[in-house]
Amino acid sequence: MAFLSMYILSVMRDKRTGIIPFLVKGILYPLSWIYSFCACAVDRSYSKGDKTSEKVNVPVISVGNITLGGTGKTPFAMYLADHFLSRGFSPSILIRGYGNDEDRMLRDELDGVRVLSGRDRVKNACLAVNRGADVIILDDAFQHRKINRDMNILMLDASYPFGNGHIFPRGILREPISAISRADIIVLTKINRIDEYAREVLVKKLKTIADGKLIVTMKHSALSLKDVTGSVYSPNEIAVKKVCLVSGIADPDYFSFLVKEQGANISARYDFPDHYAYGQRDIDTINRKCKQQNIEAIITTAKDYVKIKELDISDIEDRLFIMNIGVDIVSGKESLNARLNSFNHS
Repeated sequence: MAFLSMYILSVMRDKRTGIIPFLVKGILYPLSWIYSFCACAVDRSYSKGDKTSEKVNVPVISVGNITLGGTGKTPFAMYLADHFLSRGFSPSILIRGYGNDEDRMLRDELDGVRVLSGRDRVKNACLAVNRGADVIILDDAFQHRKINRDMNILMLDASYPFGNGHIFPRGILREPISAISRADIIVLTKINRIDEYAREVLVKKLKTIADGKLIVTMKHSALSLKDVTGSVYSPNEIAVKKVCLVSGIADPDYFSFLVKEQGANISARYDFPDHYAYGQRDIDTINRKCKQQNIEAIITTAKDYVKIKELDISDIEDRLFIMNIGVDIVSGKESLNARLNSFNHS
């Protein structure tokens, strides 16, 4: 099942060629027309006022995207939470809770921030306010229009901002590119993946689509490594070491990119589907293969570790490290913070 989902995703991203991918695309095309029609119908219903968004009596900030995963929404939501904590706010993060990995990771990583998971964002927002929240951060909510937001932040992967231009399931777009106009702020992530000329071209295109909107650029960076005991190390501790990467995230290539930046020799990779539910067989296989290849360190993400640690990892715990990945604003930070600082305690 995991292989099938990864295979279909690779077809959606046009990473497969041949007769079988061609036939699969032929099936996905009409499904994407239906999906696009439904997405446009929902947008029209909100634009015309047939559907309305419910208000919450505290500031609500949405962080989302128009493609399937991999733009770094959750780390950015954590950045926002830290910003508001530093100003004396009591922020809450609302997350849908796919597989309960991101919400558990958020609870582990953020002190003083209440995390509520579930599909009913309106209900959870009211619950958060009743529990003392004075600012709400919606993780992955650009398409979730049922709750009114005071700031709509759209995340775009600078290296693949619009996917292949096709709507889901033929491509990875959740809705037409024109939906960008709903954003108040556009954040271009993984900016270190493209050169300066490509950045200029992309920013120019975005200004055409969403003229006047603040455009922020950012990248992710490896802040530290942590072992299973909680001890923290500099990320360059893995320089020149033979390492194996284990992840179930939307963009494992960028995770590999960040590890390579530390000078590590990536000798093996285990890329699982996003929100993958690890089993003991996976850990045993990884352990066996790493021993055969004399792997010195097994690197995973915080999101993956919340599930991996529930299994028997006694055979790999001396080599298992969790990479702590942070947000680094490259441009537009002052303007972004000024917008965030415009919110006051309720």
